[in-house]
Amino acid sequence: MFEEFQSHVIDVEGASIHLRVGGSGPALLLLHGYPQSHAMWHQMAPELAKSYRVIVADLRGYGASVCHNEDYTFRAMAGDMLAVMTALGEERFDLIGHDRGARVSHRMVMDAPDRLRSVAILDILPTLDVWRLMDAELAKRYYHWGFLAQPGDMPQRLINSDPVFYLRNALGALSGQIEMFHPEALSDYEAAARRPEVVRAWCGDYRAGAYDDLDVDRADLGRKVDLPCLVLWGTRGVVDLHEDPVTLWRNWFPQARGQGIEAGHFLVEECPDEVLPLLRAHLDAVSRV
Repeated sequence: MFEEFQSHVIDVEGASIHLRVGGSGPALLLLHGYPQSHAMWHQMAPELAKSYRVIVADLRGYGASVCHNEDYTFRAMAGDMLAVMTALGEERFDLIGHDRGARVSHRMVMDAPDRLRSVAILDILPTLDVWRLMDAELAKRYYHWGFLAQPGDMPQRLINSDPVFYLRNALGALSGQIEMFHPEALSDYEAAARRPEVVRAWCGDYRAGAYDDLDVDRADLGRKVDLPCLVLWGTRGVVDLHEDPVTLWRNWFPQARGQGIEAGHFLVEECPDEVLPLLRAHLDAVSRV
């Protein structure tokens, strides 16, 4: 995977970020989610690199990136990526995020709107809305939101007793089929899960998402950023269970538009032939402005 990409590690405040860079053209940053790594973009990144300088990065503590403190907030992770792009000489760029990477993308746009040309949000609702809409059905599907956020080291201890089993269960619960993941990508996810510091990052991320991140988002309620925004989600998941995702994202990004795709949560890996043209059309429209 990523045969034409170069690997880098860039030190930022509080973390060392592992990333791969390939292609040439306008800069495009791709961010993964839980419980994965940059490997989730293995099909998409080489295609996008035909037109863009593509950067695929591991979030702090995830994959091969290292967190040097205990700050796993979206603000800290967004700051990491802004510093990475500065180090690469890219002051403005397009941004695509999936799952937790999409939440980092949301925070990055709010904190540094002048750095972004556009954003694409894949298979999430705004964090405040997830907690607002949490009912029995959503809690069953998103059980990890409460479990990983528990204080202390209880979640880490339980996961570390059999991390690969936990990882496969987490992937399967959100996708419905573990067989859809490319063997090399799955191997990368499993290797990361075996590292206790990665499990610590999962828990720190969700703990921040249940407390500190909510305060930051509440402080921004009512503030909107008017930039191109694409919203995609899997219709076999739960993102559109209660309310229209595009409508909710327009509360933050008035230009938000998008659609559901017949897929589960991991739509990038499950349906690349459907997702890629939509991402390209979104990016091409931004380039023509």
